[in-house]
Amino acid sequence: MSSRTVKLSGLLAIGLLAITGAWLWSQKQKPVDVPILMYHRIGDTHDSPWWVTVRDFETQLASLQEQGYQSILPSRLVAHQRWGWPLPRKPIIITLDDGYLNVLENAEPLLKKYGFKAVCFLITGLVSASPDTRKSWEGTPLLSWPEVRALQKRGIIQFGGHSRAHPNLRAMADPYGEISGCYRDLKKKGGFTPEGFCYPSGQFKPETLACVKRAKFTMAVTCEDGIAKLVPGAKLFELPRVTVMGGWHRFHIEAKTGLTPGISVEISKEGRPLDVVPRLTWAKGTSSFQAGWLPPIQVSSTPVLVTWDVPELARTGTPIVELWDLFHVVLVSTHNIVY
Repeated sequence: MSSRTVKLSGLLAIGLLAITGAWLWSQKQKPVDVPILMYHRIGDTHDSPWWVTVRDFETQLASLQEQGYQSILPSRLVAHQRWGWPLPRKPIIITLDDGYLNVLENAEPLLKKYGFKAVCFLITGLVSASPDTRKSWEGTPLLSWPEVRALQKRGIIQFGGHSRAHPNLRAMADPYGEISGCYRDLKKKGGFTPEGFCYPSGQFKPETLACVKRAKFTMAVTCEDGIAKLVPGAKLFELPRVTVMGGWHRFHIEAKTGLTPGISVEISKEGRPLDVVPRLTWAKGTSSFQAGWLPPIQVSSTPVLVTWDVPELARTGTPIVELWDLFHVVLVSTHNIVY
């Protein structure tokens, strides 16, 4: 090969690297919204807001799939923020706190069915050496290290840190040992690099952030409600999440006629009050019609009246009332109505 050819090849390589670098830099500059969903327990228990039923979890995953969301892991979010690594058009991160056995029994099969991945934040000091010595947290069985390693290998559930003993890190004078010990447990007993950190009960202070960084975690999530916004200079160790609450969500929806020119329904529910965003749709054959979103409302045992301004021509087919979380990400409930 001639020296001229070598020089030309070198120039082309340099040019390609420059173009790639410029493209990655441009990706970093684009604002990206990344909903980070916060779940705890997945199972058929109705008496706690920290339990999301299997049916509701599947409904939510199906809704996310229909909306075009693609799950990413925290490491990919960090790669985007640092180097401009591209993200899907609608990225989402699904998180499961504490490391319960129902992650294996209930969450993994449904995540696989709908093509999603999730990160589970472990309380590493409560992960047992074997299923025979299984421990519990707040009365609910936790995973063992063999189960953690098997899940990690299958790839649908990956793992991050949630401290060793779930203390209030904000109240600790020096939480570094608790945080770094969690990191070492994941590396030594799990055999993998953790997918970020989650503050127990969302409690932290500036000194806590420094300890998380020093322990070699690359990002951390909080319990503050909101959608993470990736912009230059975003705070990767204070990322908010969308809290997905469970518990008793038995809604009652009754159509009201003759009140307004539009479509009116009364909505109430049993159990704890819940803030939701209503939407009305129609299913007519293979097509559908959307009446749009209404402002957020709180639904309780006292009925609340909501109204959509709907054209007469659209009032054919099956009207469906949808109730969503405040960020229009997770479907809480859906009800056909007779009008």
